[in-house]
Amino acid sequence: MKRYLPDGQQGMTLIEILLVIAITAILSATGISSWQNYRQRAVLEQSSARLLAFLTRAQAAANWRNQTYLLQVGKQGARGCVAASQTKRNGECDTDSGLRFVLPEPSLNLEVSHSDIGFGFYGIRNTAGTGHIVVSNQAGRVKVILSAKGRLRRCSESINGQQPYLPGLSPCQ
Repeated sequence: MKRYLPDGQQGMTLIEILLVIAITAILSATGISSWQNYRQRAVLEQSSARLLAFLTRAQAAANWRNQTYLLQVGKQGARGCVAASQTKRNGECDTDSGLRFVLPEPSLNLEVSHSDIGFGFYGIRNTAGTGHIVVSNQAGRVKVILSAKGRLRRCSESINGQQPYLPGLSPCQ
């Protein structure tokens, strides 16, 4: 708001300037928070898609070579990793086949749950040991599921009864 003073000066009051600065700060904080949430969702979705592609590649290698590839989840430094190997190994993601997947960011977590027969691909019978790997961060949880017939799929898990917005992923049943 411009005011014309008797000596010809024009300007804004201190209260008007502080109001504009406060509105700008509120809008900036909201924008930064939204951008961080968007980025976390994108990293989660892309990482789960890469994990699914890795598992598909390991399954194809097991079937092509007619061998068993067992999956193991571990850590490589600060990042989670999954390795496909012909022998069961504990600890780091060591592999004799060269098939290894490392999460792109340390903020992502991996959890695994599998059956007793061994989590992996059995190329001799073209089957698999059932289980799932959960990739999670602050934006949500994505479950990559391996069925006994070797079917791979991924879905979005609910958190506290609410389904997070992850584009292109169906909710887990």
